[in-house]
Amino acid sequence: MPTPRTIEQLQHFLETHEDFGKINGQEVVSVREDVTKLSNIFVPKDTYYKAVLRGTVLTYSKSQIASSALTLFLTDESIYSRQIVPKPADPGWYTTEFPAFVPANTYDLACARAREIGFSESDLLTYALNLFASNPGINGIYNAYIENLCKQNNVEANYVELKILGWLKYQARKKRLELSLAAGEFIDRAKLP
Repeated sequence: MPTPRTIEQLQHFLETHEDFGKINGQEVVSVREDVTKLSNIFVPKDTYYKAVLRGTVLTYSKSQIASSALTLFLTDESIYSRQIVPKPADPGWYTTEFPAFVPANTYDLACARAREIGFSESDLLTYALNLFASNPGINGIYNAYIENLCKQNNVEANYVELKILGWLKYQARKKRLELSLAAGEFIDRAKLP
């Protein structure tokens, strides 16, 4: 079949090939619209900060961090082996919400696997974010970025991390102001994925 070269040919192709990418009328690939909103899922504060710091260096949003983390969870060999996977934290440690939007298929698969091993949604996200934050490749990028800023500015790593967290807080409050101005009233929920 030739590649469409005009608008008419493209329209004809789409009209005559509606079954492309479908099995029994169902699409085989979920598109971006098929997302799950993660809300009221809490993780330990240190896990939150480790994941967000590393994700920020990669210019990831919280949604991209969560999506990457859940993918790492699904591909983590210890999850699929017969090993006993320890719970990531005492439920009382889950104090920080991690709002995000993630692909629904990924989240459904991760939740199904998490239930099999006795994890709650907070256990799942905590474990996944820890996998993200401890990933050697991600840590290599993160450490190089931090070291570079330390050398350029003659400061310590913890100072750079505080400045990154400060930048994130500034961005969140800037977004809250934009939303408040658009709504004509103060928006008190600032946690945006």
